[in-house]
Amino acid sequence: MKCFFCFLCILICACTNATDDETHASPTVTVTKEQAQLGCLSMGSGDEAHVMCNHGHSLNFRSENLYARWMYLNAKEVHPISEADLMMGSESHASSMLPDPMTPLLRASVGERVKIRVMSYGPEMHDFHVHGHVWNDGNRALDTHPLMPAEVYDGAEFYAGAGASSATSRAGPGDWMYHCHVEPHIASGMWGIFRVTASDDSIGEDPNGRYPTEIPPLLGADGQTIDVWVVAAEVPLAVTREFDVTTSTLQTVERMARLYVPLPDETTFRQATAHSVQQMLRPQAETWMPWVLSLRLGTHVRLHLRNIMQEAPVSLHPHGVRYDINNDGTTPDDVAWPGGSEVVYEWTADTAGTWPMHDHARSIENIGRGLFSAIVVKTPDEETRLDRDYLIIFHDFDMNWMMGMPDGSMMQGH
Repeated sequence: MKCFFCFLCILICACTNATDDETHASPTVTVTKEQAQLGCLSMGSGDEAHVMCNHGHSLNFRSENLYARWMYLNAKEVHPISEADLMMGSESHASSMLPDPMTPLLRASVGERVKIRVMSYGPEMHDFHVHGHVWNDGNRALDTHPLMPAEVYDGAEFYAGAGASSATSRAGPGDWMYHCHVEPHIASGMWGIFRVTASDDSIGEDPNGRYPTEIPPLLGADGQTIDVWVVAAEVPLAVTREFDVTTSTLQTVERMARLYVPLPDETTFRQATAHSVQQMLRPQAETWMPWVLSLRLGTHVRLHLRNIMQEAPVSLHPHGVRYDINNDGTTPDDVAWPGGSEVVYEWTADTAGTWPMHDHARSIENIGRGLFSAIVVKTPDEETRLDRDYLIIFHDFDMNWMMGMPDGSMMQGH
């Protein structure tokens, strides 16, 4: 329960650290129920009234708040409530009263070679940790690795339920937790399940043998040019669950998110509207993952971007690939304006690795609300070596942007 109590301490400290003036003022802005659950405070009065929120934390857009799960079990009169109770899902634990978390469910069978790539978007430090497994990083064996803001770590590679260098069973099957080891972050939602099953279990695989949360199949080839069609859209996305005190249930919360949405062809790209993209993504509202462009080493990309949002300008700035200044995603000519014509970027995937790709037109606001993605460039050896390949993105979002202001509008950052 240590993580949970740390989370409660943060809320208590945030309340008790107000100045005398703030304590005795009469704020005219009301904190929403969702904001209050995440530590937001109503500050000031009159023209100075505002809601103060710290950054929220998610994995691949989604949070699974332990406090909401605790309130649910408490309402069901489960006593005492252990940390294990809060993190068990009913899919693999028949006795659990809670669903699996909304954060990415990673799957593998015992002995499969797994890579977990980790990327950090936001202003805070995170610490990736997976239970029951170790990997080799040079001469060191690790099970935890810190990430600074904007850092990428793609060294976590091991055999599921086994060792770093051997497929012989070591930890075995089970629901192994992965999370940020900054304890308030895990309490507020930065945790998920790495589900290791017996070697003959293939539940959840698609016809190509992939699980839904794995990175997409590779595109291109060394020396080949490919066209990629992407729109920037603002659509409803399921981001967390909250405890509803009136019904004593956990309810899915949707918020307007800004996303890069890849489209299959030029025709769909030209005809895309906010409504058509929203309809396309509606069945995936609870499972949509940040866009990952998976490429074979040496592929040349022509990336076509349209902005079908109504408000903010958008660009696409890549890391780690070869391009010139005209394709940087930071100059005025690189910006896709709402309702404007497409912008085309060209670059070559000449360096293997995991690379950020994100907005640079209004980056604080747009990245905070979801306009980030990733490039994964693989060597032929890596393509054949790995059985399962995942990307986890630690995302710090501003609660005002993600959840909306108390009057229902969205704050416009610059």
